[in-house]
Amino acid sequence: MAPCSLSSITAFAQCHNSSIQVEWQRLSAGLRNPVYTATAEGSDHSFLYCNSSSSSCVLQEAHCGLQYSVIVAPSSDKCSRLRSAPYRISMEPCPPQDVVINSSCELRGALVSWAASTVAEAYRVTAAGAGGDVRTCNSTAANCSLADLSCGQTYAVSVVASHQNCSSTPSQNISFNTAPCQPSSLSVTLQCSNQSAELSWAAAPGAVAYYGRAQPGNGTSLFCAAAGTSSCSFVGLQCGAEYNFSVQASDGTCNSSFSASLLDGAAPCPPDQLKVWMTTMQGLLHVLRASWAQVSCPGTEYLLEVRGSIQGDLLSQFHLASYWSSSTYFEMPLPCGSAYNATVTSRSAAGTSSPSGAVTGTTAPCPPPYVSYHGDNSSALVAWNASVYASMYTVYDVRAAVRLSVCSTPLLSCPVTDLNPGDLEVTASNTAGESPPTQNITVLSADRRRKRDVRDEEPQMAGGRLVPTVRVSVETSTTLLVDWSSVPGAETYTLVVREQGVSGRPQVLTVYGESSILTDLRPASTYCVSVSAWGPAAPGPYSQPVCVELSPGVRM
Repeated sequence: MAPCSLSSITAFAQCHNSSIQVEWQRLSAGLRNPVYTATAEGSDHSFLYCNSSSSSCVLQEAHCGLQYSVIVAPSSDKCSRLRSAPYRISMEPCPPQDVVINSSCELRGALVSWAASTVAEAYRVTAAGAGGDVRTCNSTAANCSLADLSCGQTYAVSVVASHQNCSSTPSQNISFNTAPCQPSSLSVTLQCSNQSAELSWAAAPGAVAYYGRAQPGNGTSLFCAAAGTSSCSFVGLQCGAEYNFSVQASDGTCNSSFSASLLDGAAPCPPDQLKVWMTTMQGLLHVLRASWAQVSCPGTEYLLEVRGSIQGDLLSQFHLASYWSSSTYFEMPLPCGSAYNATVTSRSAAGTSSPSGAVTGTTAPCPPPYVSYHGDNSSALVAWNASVYASMYTVYDVRAAVRLSVCSTPLLSCPVTDLNPGDLEVTASNTAGESPPTQNITVLSADRRRKRDVRDEEPQMAGGRLVPTVRVSVETSTTLLVDWSSVPGAETYTLVVREQGVSGRPQVLTVYGESSILTDLRPASTYCVSVSAWGPAAPGPYSQPVCVELSPGVRM
């Protein structure tokens, strides 16, 4: 090898250090104090220099994104004109510039593009979501697609360019929002009166508009739109049809997919014009007849329901229902002495309506539960226990083919003349009708006639509340007559009857009126009776017990 001949040189880009390491082999021995100069010409026509008497030097201030041509030349009195062959090297790419993001609704992502680098061999795009989701894509071109990103997320996107073993620093972050997620928590409120429906949902982050859809099983879908709110309304629903309700969100560029559907039907309205009246008595049953207006909806059926209580006892409840039918009337028997409320409901294949407005009322009362005859056929007093919901009582003379009314009274007794007990029957009535008669009349002795004047007595005071004044009379060895003074505002009275010397719960009776006849008692026993008045607010205190002793025979 000639003394001034340089072997090949090498150069190494110092990534992110703006420098190039240049190395060579020194010239052959015999040269005195050689100095080597490395020169790099950049692709932008700039020049870098470094000098060394050893076998390497460092070129400073090299720029990213440039290609350099490096030569080394010795400087000596014998080899001043020689230089090495050029060595070409590229610095690391600069951070990509002019990054642009275009949302891709079809890919559920985005197309990212940037200005191409003259030295980059490959690019890597990173998208970091606010929820921790990180997606990447690689490309050798100046664009890359991100697909299937999470909905409703804000992503920060950066691009890194690479060349051989060097990569650029990331580009400046650019944020973008993915398409909104599907709306959730759907609910539907149907208005049967105008065949409309309001669809509501939970707001989707990033959405600026929503589009609702109602799909029938057959027929044309209905649509509605909303901006700035999370509900919209459909009109023109077909009564009796079922619809799949769904909604999609939009950010102004991309739409979410439609939400999971909510199946609901345009159920018919509750029937109106419900009318109820009582017809005939069948024994102790009173037949209720109801009718209502037909609902304008194909395939509608109706169900009549009647709920109530028997004899004013809240523990004796009943619930009767018809069968589903297209008929707009129905009949059902109710117990006498009952309070009721009646409703009717409609249904179709799309759903069931809410119940109609209730119609309330009472049936005809039951026969008076106990009737007594005090006196003889020349002059007697006919008395009876109150029948629940009765407003009037009638005593009939049944000696002729057609019974004749002897007296009608709201009271619990009536004087009669020239009539035997077998000639009489007593009924209870109200605006709904008249009960069957009570024909089993108990005959009491003439001098045990009832004295009703206790009702005119003033009630007593106890603890600031009125207490009835009670009187108990022995009628027979098994019968007691209890009457008491009226308490203003009282709706019912409660009797508590205890037999002395006998354990167990006492007998408790609810009475409408101011008297009661206690029957089927045990002879030769002592009974104590207390009475309490019940009003709209609360029950009053009980009266002091009045105790009487029954004898083995009828007390005269």
